[in-house]
Amino acid sequence: MVTRARWPLAALAAIVAGAVAAGCVDQPDLGTSAAASTVDDHVTTTCTTAVVLELSRQVAREVECMAPGLLVAFSEGGGIDFTGAAVLPYVTAPARADLLAAVAAGGGRRLQITSAYRTVVQQYLLYRWFQLGRCGITAAAVPGNSNHESGRAIDVGNHEAWAATLPDFGWAQTVLPADPVHFDHLASADMRGADVVAFQRLWNRNRPGDVIDEDGLYGPMTAARIAAAPAEGFAIGPSCATGTYDVAVEAMTLPARLAPGEAATVGLVLRN
Repeated sequence: MVTRARWPLAALAAIVAGAVAAGCVDQPDLGTSAAASTVDDHVTTTCTTAVVLELSRQVAREVECMAPGLLVAFSEGGGIDFTGAAVLPYVTAPARADLLAAVAAGGGRRLQITSAYRTVVQQYLLYRWFQLGRCGITAAAVPGNSNHESGRAIDVGNHEAWAATLPDFGWAQTVLPADPVHFDHLASADMRGADVVAFQRLWNRNRPGDVIDEDGLYGPMTAARIAAAPAEGFAIGPSCATGTYDVAVEAMTLPARLAPGEAATVGLVLRN
């Protein structure tokens, strides 16, 4: 392919570098072992989803790659406390804005978050514990269907202190009276299914010999791969690249010298 355009000579190097970099896949996370314990290893050994928090972070970051700017992180501080080790602090961007606004209007009260975003991996464990009658869980949604997978849900430990404030900022107690700690930001888009696609993409990237459908549907195929997935995360983590490319500059034509402010026609021959 030959591309001809008029650019200032000083910009040429940046253009070429950008064309090559645009096709690069993110570097794998070499700090995680593919031989780690599997998610299913924890079905009968624990009652906390903190054991799959690193894998869940990968799923959340993959969702960020799929829908940039929609799912965003928030942090402790400024009136927000995380209760427990399993909080995955992600919500939609509008939900975060309204959450921070509510906390700012809280008159110094601390908002105790016990749960926020929950990935299909975490929901898999909760559902299996429910099926086995473990961990005191009396109800659990089928993975892929939990409100917490929507990206617009939080659980608040001190919900009584916030029941009159959070609704003023779009956060409604939608599971009353059964689950008063639960709030949904109903104005946000419901992202259920995105976490399933994200896991499927991560699995396929790391297990090219056992590719599954990236359809966002939780079924026996996906359930089996979640069970077999490394609890501490995949060796190759999230990637925001749209594909794998190798772009080489084979030839270029450009003038040897340009006066300040002068433009020239530059020819590039690229091999994809």
